[in-house]
Amino acid sequence: MLLFHYTHIKTAIDKINKDQKLIVSKTDKDNGLKPAVWFSSDNNFEVTALKGFINNDNGEYIRFKTFKEQLNKIGWVRFVIDDKDGLLIGWKDYVHISGLSEREWKKMEENYIELGANTSKWFCSIEDIHYENLLKAEVFTNKWVEMNNDNLKIAIENADWLK
Repeated sequence: MLLFHYTHIKTAIDKINKDQKLIVSKTDKDNGLKPAVWFSSDNNFEVTALKGFINNDNGEYIRFKTFKEQLNKIGWVRFVIDDKDGLLIGWKDYVHISGLSEREWKKMEENYIELGANTSKWFCSIEDIHYENLLKAEVFTNKWVEMNNDNLKIAIENADWLK
């Protein structure tokens, strides 16, 4: 089964490429959760991958609300893995090892389902995923395309905050 790790252009270039792997979330660990790298079986977009930012004018945390809104500001990149061996675990299995109480994970589900997420499409690894285990990287221009220099340049030119 093909699974997709969605992120934005700056993270893909500045952080992920330097390490040559997708690294489990340090934020999860800092919050007492089992760290994980998250994937979705949705091949278009995963609503939980929408990023947030701090508004420099008022210090308020704001989260992008749509795929297009994020695309127009910071762009999209996704990393594709074929989990044919079933090494990644689904959300229902993750909650049992996560450190979350039942009340906490049910509230998370409820919040993300309200945004349009489908938890049956969530998969994760509790270990880093090295690039050699990925099939490919893609960037969104006007569709998902191979992440090469030409396509990345187009995507950056279309992202207002990256110009």
